[in-house]
Amino acid sequence: MTLLSKSRSRFFALGRRCGLLSVTLAMTLTVATAAFGQAPSGVATQAPPDSQGDALPQPGSQNALTTSRRSADGPPAAFTAGERQRLAVNPVTGLVTSSASNYEPLTGKERWKLYWKQNYFSIGAYFGPVFTALLLDQTTDSPSQWGPGASGFGLRVASRTANAMIQGTLQAPVAAILHEDVRYISSAQHGFKHRAVHGIEYSLLTYNDRGHPTLNVANLGGYYASTAISTTWLPGRRNVGTYTLSNGGEQIALSVPVNLLQEFWPEITHKVFHGL
Repeated sequence: MTLLSKSRSRFFALGRRCGLLSVTLAMTLTVATAAFGQAPSGVATQAPPDSQGDALPQPGSQNALTTSRRSADGPPAAFTAGERQRLAVNPVTGLVTSSASNYEPLTGKERWKLYWKQNYFSIGAYFGPVFTALLLDQTTDSPSQWGPGASGFGLRVASRTANAMIQGTLQAPVAAILHEDVRYISSAQHGFKHRAVHGIEYSLLTYNDRGHPTLNVANLGGYYASTAISTTWLPGRRNVGTYTLSNGGEQIALSVPVNLLQEFWPEITHKVFHGL
């Protein structure tokens, strides 16, 4: 068997394993959909703007006719204009921002939509794994069994991408159950120093649905759990506990510069696009 054939077989074997894991975790997330569907505690539910005034349309009324026509037309668009703004994924960091100055908790539907967008259907979902695989893995030839060439890089990208998707899939239902926000909470203060410290702190913290800082248990636990799962496809013999602690800690450390980039992203984009 040639080196190319071996690389292909390894790649497809990794793909099959990652696929099975993704399906299993997606089923777990589906079970947790009930938690997503609940309104955040302490937040009053409101009727949609177009239905206020007649919350329960009377039979035969014009309101009821309009409602029936709207139902016949099928479900609304996947994302409303407001949701597109609230759930905009940064193409570099893969994060969504919510400002601490005007914080609004995620609804159950928004959590569900954000899970798919942040982990699968956005550029940011793949930019981070590709960059990490290149910067940390390819340059150090880790794991060495995959080799330094293009095929090895492809395996490293696949591994990092699967790890990120598993982390996000584990984080989402736990965050919903614990009422933790999965977005990055940007600082309400001004000044570089205050905002930089805030970005570092929120590598470990997030908001609960009452807008209070809390330890980001779902995110931190997801890093360690996904690292432990990744040992099922990584080549070579390794101590699972030691590797989980070291690599999971490495991912948490990497979230610091990512958060700082997210914090100052408005200024960065302003400089880049207005400085051309």
